[in-house]
Amino acid sequence: MTGRSHVLIGIASVVAACAEGWLAVSPFVLIGGVFGSLLPDIDTERSTLGHRCKWVARPIGRMFGHRGATHSGLLLGLAVVCLVYFGGAARLHGGWGALCLGYASHIVADMPTGGVPLLYPVSKSRISLWPYARTGGIGEFLLLLCTLTGLFGLAWWSGHNVPIRQGSGIHLQRGLSF
Repeated sequence: MTGRSHVLIGIASVVAACAEGWLAVSPFVLIGGVFGSLLPDIDTERSTLGHRCKWVARPIGRMFGHRGATHSGLLLGLAVVCLVYFGGAARLHGGWGALCLGYASHIVADMPTGGVPLLYPVSKSRISLWPYARTGGIGEFLLLLCTLTGLFGLAWWSGHNVPIRQGSGIHLQRGLSF
């Protein structure tokens, strides 16, 4: 996926997570999500972030190659565990949680465009999702459109279903505000 697509998916993921109440609403959360959505491609100088930080991208690219360690779900999981262990679970509801969510959205978004080594360093085999889409092609555009529709639809649905108490149970009623 292109950097622009990753940013859009990162923003949509953060908006959906905020609407669900998983993340606090703040500028730091949005910035964390955008930065996290670009961070895995720091392993190549041709990426949006790597182009601006060549001094970081070159050594990482030489050590691991593109879509190596920076696209590992295991390493992301380890980072989340360390974040919770050293900073507390509350860190996941702010900017750091948004950064992790943006990072995860990047990894998932790259799965249909060639796959990712999700289990790196245990396995370097790439795991792909169907349908395959070429980066920058019409397939990526269609996947992006479907993903954004789903994520913004989730955010809209979360904001429009207000729990109300009637009689013996809780029912959902459409609200008028988002």
